[in-house]
Amino acid sequence: SKKYLLNLKRQKMKHFIKTSLLLLAITMPLAAMAYDFEVEGICYKTDLWGDYATVSDWGEDGSHYTGIVTIPENVTNDDTTYPVQKIGAYAFAECPELTGVIIPNSITEIENHAFENCSGLTNLTIPETVTTIGARAFASCTGITSIDIPASITTFGIWAFLNCDNLKNVYLHISDPEAIGGWAFSLDSEEYANRTLHVPAGCANAFKESELAEYFDNIVEM
Repeated sequence: SKKYLLNLKRQKMKHFIKTSLLLLAITMPLAAMAYDFEVEGICYKTDLWGDYATVSDWGEDGSHYTGIVTIPENVTNDDTTYPVQKIGAYAFAECPELTGVIIPNSITEIENHAFENCSGLTNLTIPETVTTIGARAFASCTGITSIDIPASITTFGIWAFLNCDNLKNVYLHISDPEAIGGWAFSLDSEEYANRTLHVPAGCANAFKESELAEYFDNIVEM
């Protein structure tokens, strides 16, 4: 029956997720590498050639970002000014007292696990300059109730918004459901009632026939 096939699919999916999470735990670091410098309470790393800066975590210092953090478009260290282009892997992860992040238009990438387990995060706008949302970038950000995802996103990582239990409205400006990473909006609880996916005009049917339909009670066009 259809119900039996759906349950079988979910069981296979859970097995795959558990296996993949184990592989991620083995192959990926628990935190980003130490930062290069700190300016006004934000840590940064520079790329190999010093062309730009990436927002970093606090490394072994053990400090946490709290409140609302405003990321600048440029940052100066030792008389050198760098454009701030990325929010690095684990940059704000495990910061439950972080309530908001102001992301400038200079940012193009939000890397893997960048905001994972930031349960207090409620104030967030992703600018249209961002092209990449990494794997588990916002996983378990339970404070987010609504998110607007711009059409500029070309790389959308797996489990990007995993276990965002209170995320009820997603305004997705991407027209191709195949461009969204696997299980991007899935919940371990499988409680998908009262969740609405808002998609571009003319795209509702495509999304209703995609994997994403499992994670939303409603799919409507904007």
